Amino acid sequence: MTTREVQAEDTVTVAVAQFASIADTGRNIDRIAALTAEAAARGARLVAFPEAASYAFTSSAEELAAAARRDCATFRAAMAAIARDHGVDLAVGLYAPGRGELSDNLLVVFGADGSERGCYQKLHLYDAFHYRESEKNSTASLKPDFAELTVFDLGPFRFGLINCYDLRFPEMARALIDLGADVLVVCAGWTSGPLKELHWETLLRARAIENTVYVLASSQPAPLSAGLSMIIDPTGLILGTVPASEGLAIAPLSRRHLDNWREILPSLEHRRYTITAR
Repeated sequence: MTTREVQAEDTVTVAVAQFASIADTGRNIDRIAALTAEAAARGARLVAFPEAASYAFTSSAEELAAAARRDCATFRAAMAAIARDHGVDLAVGLYAPGRGELSDNLLVVFGADGSERGCYQKLHLYDAFHYRESEKNSTASLKPDFAELTVFDLGPFRFGLINCYDLRFPEMARALIDLGADVLVVCAGWTSGPLKELHWETLLRARAIENTVYVLASSQPAPLSAGLSMIIDPTGLILGTVPASEGLAIAPLSRRHLDNWREILPSLEHRRYTITAR
């Protein structure tokens, strides 16, 4: 095997995309298509988009549910086509019809062949900071053996999905690690407010450091959300970020670097407690 072949097996280039979804599914599809095309042209094999990329999360419960019933199938088909056309995997947030009058807040992974490779329904609804997401979206159920969680493989990595407020619950990230994840994909509409940007960056870097994993974080931008989409390596270093309202951060993930760091810092092997779902 040549040096170039070894490097190709070791590395996967990824992108996090930042844009503000609006109450127009078609226009959101257009922005996702344009950002995906740019990311693919720059070598990305995976592009992560924010939570609620399909429709504005500020919409009322009734409007979200109506949009989910009307547009979900069209949006999913468009994401599959975009992934297939550009030969990349996409992780993207969308609304789907839920129970009763509510919608489901989902993260869906579309493979480079256009297939759906994974679907995760948000576990921790954002009933905090004077916001009540549970009045808009259905509550996901826990399942045996953490089957409610979603992981998928790309190259030499296993990726695990986290949706926004989930980031504040470190046991969820650790459960994904126990399912083999060595990259956490955080898709968010991290709403803005006092200290929220500080919390966002601190929690992202903490998840990377404590789990010795890469973290890919895609957020909707200011003024409604924190922005600051970023890619973080297992040491906690930020490899790239999106400071503007819309754009991409792109970086290579190295399996060798991850394995070397876990050998230097074997904290996962040193654990004395295990996590169980409740």
